[in-house]
Amino acid sequence: MGPLTLKKIDGALWPAAMAVAKAGAFFLRGRRQDPRPLILRPGGMGDLILLCIAAENLGCDLRQFFWVIERRSSAWARHLGLDYLCYDNHTVAQHARIAGRFSVAINSEQRFGLSQASAALACGKGARLTCFETNRAARWADVRVAYDPDGAHETVMFQNLLAAALELPARVCSEPVVRRRMAPAVEKPIVGLGGLQSESRAFSEEQWARFTEAWMGRRPFRIASSQTDRPMARRLARRFAGQAEAFEGSFSELCQVIARSEEAFTVEGGFLHIASYYGVPATAVFTSSRDRKWAALGQGSRALLREGLACRPCAWFAQAPPCANHFACKEVPF
Repeated sequence: MGPLTLKKIDGALWPAAMAVAKAGAFFLRGRRQDPRPLILRPGGMGDLILLCIAAENLGCDLRQFFWVIERRSSAWARHLGLDYLCYDNHTVAQHARIAGRFSVAINSEQRFGLSQASAALACGKGARLTCFETNRAARWADVRVAYDPDGAHETVMFQNLLAAALELPARVCSEPVVRRRMAPAVEKPIVGLGGLQSESRAFSEEQWARFTEAWMGRRPFRIASSQTDRPMARRLARRFAGQAEAFEGSFSELCQVIARSEEAFTVEGGFLHIASYYGVPATAVFTSSRDRKWAALGQGSRALLREGLACRPCAWFAQAPPCANHFACKEVPF
């Protein structure tokens, strides 16, 4: 059962899942304890990247935690060398591995209650569970942290959550990420093609060509994408023959290229947040999502969006409702 299906039935399943998890944790609380805090981070790669930024902003070593994530985020976890498991990969076996083993559990899921069941199952004897107060199962937590689903940047929310869980001073504002200097020196700009699997962010090849031409002018640049989107990225590169170079390497190689790029152009999503992690200035197109909450963090970044549209942003807890306005938010002027 995939994450999207689980989200649809979360409201019906989480109470029973919590009861099972609490009972399981009670019977397993004598297991050998892992001294590290456990962080549960369901969702896409962008959330995991912003959570990593938040932890580092608080002075934490990312390797001091044990991470429970989704398979779709595993490339980032491998890239940073995190110790992790994917809860949606052989689900029963993975939950058995963490059950009753942690004295500090941090559930970073903002809304869905099944995540709280996973975090509760991981709690050993005398453990402390921290979550956002907006989680459907928040009443089962020992510490509940306020969450703003509208305007506060997600890194600030994650910083507050981690600070409460780890008893550290909270950060109250979002600051630009200092650029991480990589060797060799800064290279040509990069276009990060993405969003093609999301209806509200799936721009056509013609639209991507128009955006790219307006942003790049005559400068040489790279085009990069996930493996899934590479056919369009290659076609787009051919449109700019002699000017564009299509990236064909691995995920970690792509991260290094992004880190060394002069600047980036993309849509709101994982590529944008990789640029944020490395402090690379990024221009990003926003459609249904909330630009203040997911804004790029590199110094000099900016957002492109359809101004004056009463229905945008419509995404709430990162979930966009069915659109009745023919995705007018995709008509972004450059």
